[in-house]
Amino acid sequence: MSIRTWALVVGGAAALTACASSPSEQSNEAPIRALLSADVMMFVSFDTNADLSVSADEIQAGIEREFARADANHDNQIQPIEFQNWSTLVLGGSALGPFRLDFDRNVDNVITRDEFVTEINGRVRDYDTDSNGALSRSEFVRLVGQARPPSVRRPMAPMGPGGMGGPGS
Repeated sequence: MSIRTWALVVGGAAALTACASSPSEQSNEAPIRALLSADVMMFVSFDTNADLSVSADEIQAGIEREFARADANHDNQIQPIEFQNWSTLVLGGSALGPFRLDFDRNVDNVITRDEFVTEINGRVRDYDTDSNGALSRSEFVRLVGQARPPSVRRPMAPMGPGGMGGPGS
């Protein structure tokens, strides 16, 4: 994954977050952060007609394309090393998820076409919040509240002659 592509995805998320609420809502609520999962990069690549929405047909074609890419030796199953290589190439790294065991639910060290399709379709359903069968950009952004509001850092007191702060420090 190139830095430029990653920057575009993060920038798009920031833009969607800014558009998602009005300025008055932003100032009255706790600060928010936008999160993107690594699988979003894969789903965005499914948008072959560049209409900024991933249709059901594009999703199915994308699943087939990604299974073929992951199944490097074309034996109709994905071995752990094939999954790791695919994950690094498509998802930006195997440490980001989805993880191999998300696909290999029976833990037999092989991801079949059915397991791959089932997992990707499950993720599509998770993102498709309006249940229309297509994925829009706004459905990829997850907003979460921060644990605490950001704090304002106070300037340090000037250093006195003995290395200590001045009076009142």
